[in-house]
Amino acid sequence: MTKREAIKSFVDYMKNHNIANVKDNDDGCIRYTIKYRADNAPDGYVESCIWFYEGDNAEVRVYYNATGAEICKHSDHRERLLQLLNYINARVFLSCGDAYGLYEPHMLYTPRMYLTVDDCYDLTITTIVNYDFWEVAPVETLDYMTCYCPELLDKLSYPVFGVLKGENTVEGAIEYIENNILR
Repeated sequence: MTKREAIKSFVDYMKNHNIANVKDNDDGCIRYTIKYRADNAPDGYVESCIWFYEGDNAEVRVYYNATGAEICKHSDHRERLLQLLNYINARVFLSCGDAYGLYEPHMLYTPRMYLTVDDCYDLTITTIVNYDFWEVAPVETLDYMTCYCPELLDKLSYPVFGVLKGENTVEGAIEYIENNILR
């Protein structure tokens, strides 16, 4: 699949599923931005950006909104958050509510969650999506980008922000994840 075909696939999917998005240009790269309802996240939503690069890949970033970044910026518990992110990256994989059980999202892609180092304090899930693999699993790729990653970030809101606000320990957040997200 070429970059042009990937963009067409993405745009068609957005139209077919009535997903509002904004297209712009980020330093010469086509980028789409989407806002998702996320009941557990600060202010009730998360956002994503999808960049379509020249060559072989697109990049998907799903992140908490500006309020989430502000909570992180002013937290005295970011070191604890980093411990939690290590656990999340090692142990938390997306599961699927697919009635037919055809695939689990982590079989196709593995997101990484991190705190950006650009003084913006964004907490993001990022995945690189290869265009050729997108061609092999187009619907699954688009579902992953627009459903699974935002849903995972929303589910992780309680443990992440509990740690950042000092309302929960890393151990308590891990226990919450094991009992409420991984089951």
